Amino acid sequence: MREEDSLRSYMAAHLTATSFASHVARCVQKQLLQFDRQAAIHFDCSQNVFHLYGYTQGKMLSLLLTLAEVEEWKAAGPYALDRYIFGQLAAKGISLVHMTPYLRAVFSQV
Repeated sequence: MREEDSLRSYMAAHLTATSFASHVARCVQKQLLQFDRQAAIHFDCSQNVFHLYGYTQGKMLSLLLTLAEVEEWKAAGPYALDRYIFGQLAAKGISLVHMTPYLRAVFSQV
């Protein structure tokens, strides 16, 4: 297992749902900004809800999850929440421009 994978596994096992969702959101945000410099991606974790929202590739995005759902994705694997988010973005027509080291880590955990 690569060092980054073991670190993410540790994070999934030990961070709260709020902290883990915030970390994943920052990773997704960074990736989307790399693909589209005009993107505006934001996230909030409050009152038992995780909300990722913004604008990228000419499309609006909004994704709501309860923190209980975040816990379920954490339990499913260290990159399961990332995969879920990118799947939801793909359903909205937001594409992955190319594979990056982060995306390879996300999708190699399937």
